[in-house]
Amino acid sequence: MRIFEYSARNAEGAVERGEMEAKNRTRVVESLQNKGLIVVKVEEKVAFMNALNEINIGGVPMDDKVVFMRQLATMMSSGLPLTQSLEILAAQATNPLFRRVLKDVLTDVEGGSGLAKAFGKQPGVFDDVVLNLIKAGEDSGKLEEVFLRLAEELEKQRNFDAKVKSAMIYPIIIMVTIVAVVALVMVFMIPAIKDIFTEFQSDIPMVTKILIMISDFTRNFWWIVLIILGSLAGGFKYYIDTPTGRRVFDNFKLTVPIFGKLFTKIELAKMTQTLFLLLSSGLPILESLDLVSDSLSNVWFKEAVAHASQEVEKGSSLALPLSREEKIPLLVSQMIGVGEESGRLDEVMKKMAEYYTNEVDIMTNNLATMIEPIMLIIMGIVVAFIAVAVYMPLFSLAEIVG
Repeated sequence: MRIFEYSARNAEGAVERGEMEAKNRTRVVESLQNKGLIVVKVEEKVAFMNALNEINIGGVPMDDKVVFMRQLATMMSSGLPLTQSLEILAAQATNPLFRRVLKDVLTDVEGGSGLAKAFGKQPGVFDDVVLNLIKAGEDSGKLEEVFLRLAEELEKQRNFDAKVKSAMIYPIIIMVTIVAVVALVMVFMIPAIKDIFTEFQSDIPMVTKILIMISDFTRNFWWIVLIILGSLAGGFKYYIDTPTGRRVFDNFKLTVPIFGKLFTKIELAKMTQTLFLLLSSGLPILESLDLVSDSLSNVWFKEAVAHASQEVEKGSSLALPLSREEKIPLLVSQMIGVGEESGRLDEVMKKMAEYYTNEVDIMTNNLATMIEPIMLIIMGIVVAFIAVAVYMPLFSLAEIVG
């Protein structure tokens, strides 16, 4: 049960204020009206600890959204009213932030708002694509079908993102290992070698001198090293947040060896999948293209779709402007042309989405095999450099001692 604060006017016009325990806002309003009161305001009372519990770093988890959509679709298809379904789901929500969101949405829906509009008031829960699909479901009377489809698509997206992230872990682990090994050598091994050569007053090769200089600087002025690294990271973040920096960085991601093809196919999979969802739900092509453009992360693809939308608005086909885009493969524009001519663009988009999703799966599964030689070469160079710098002077020292 929840506690609500209310204010209402009695028959004499005097304002009465108080608190009432009830399952939801509607029950409070009904109870006050049964007492002959005119309701002015009803708000849920939120305790300090409840408000503190709603602080949820990272937003609403994808798993919670998928479960919510599946359960809401099941309840509605079983004949339960939307408000009752939302009330049940809000009561059983385990995530404090999502529970509060569902309660607010329930209040708005009970007040006559549409479901898409109510969720639109909750920042960071659902993006514009999902909200427009919910709106399309409301307009067509097929809301439960839309939620079932959204649950499936969000689950696919979650698995897709997880595979991409897991594929990136291997090269990151290798690079972190290389940096850690170099740092340990600089901090512990090189100073010990320096002390040995100082004691025997032996000449030190240039390579070893360079390592000793770097080691001394790192150990004595570590705070400067941290400032430099922090400044470089901050400068890089600032640069890629600018329009020019974002274009340069996104272009680099699409052209870098091995990873460039992967990032390109990821964007193509998202583009075709989102366009299929929107078109198959009955949204107009121009609105769908604008939503697709906003949903993409790479600025080159965003601009390509936005430019195509402008050309379609002028009367062009979708395939023609996309065929002129450098980053869009010719296969995509040709397949879109076939879909436009046959009047089955949504089906073509579905097949393209399945194709590129499968391509990404294959690349992520083989990524470790593809980059392993490169990682081994980098590690071999680093190890060889350190070995030469450390063991060359030791051999010279052995000759002196001998």
